[in-house]
Amino acid sequence: MEFRESDLPGIGKKFSIITAEKYKITIVVHVTGKREMFVFEPDDYDEPICDVVMTEEEANQLGSVLMGAYYRPEQEREKELLIENLAIEWVKVPKNSPIAGKAIKESQIRQRTGVTVIAIMKEDQTIVNPLPDEIINAGDTVVIIGTREQVEKFFREFNING
Repeated sequence: MEFRESDLPGIGKKFSIITAEKYKITIVVHVTGKREMFVFEPDDYDEPICDVVMTEEEANQLGSVLMGAYYRPEQEREKELLIENLAIEWVKVPKNSPIAGKAIKESQIRQRTGVTVIAIMKEDQTIVNPLPDEIINAGDTVVIIGTREQVEKFFREFNING
């Protein structure tokens, strides 16, 4: 997708989008609030195949529909449900935790709780996507990801106040 914006002195602004299929959509927003939308076929950006004039209110309504405010495809709802149940936590490891001084795989964090360690923040470095052999020390901050239930289980299982 290609997007361009340009000023139209005394008129307003012009926005042009070239879609993946090479259609060009140009929208002129007038200083009066009026909107004009022009659609051009691929390989012919000289004469529009369609033009529509809208009031500001009509353009806002159309924009809301395009943004999904009135209807979200099933795929979008599934993404929202996934994110709604997703939990990411930064957890400082206390001295009395059973994971302190042990490797990720030795502690069996994922097998026991379902969470995944996505980073370990040590005093002098941050290890992103640590290997299973990486040692977690007391005082390190582990970044974990999972469902809310999995994160709560992690706190209980490894004696961490969440």
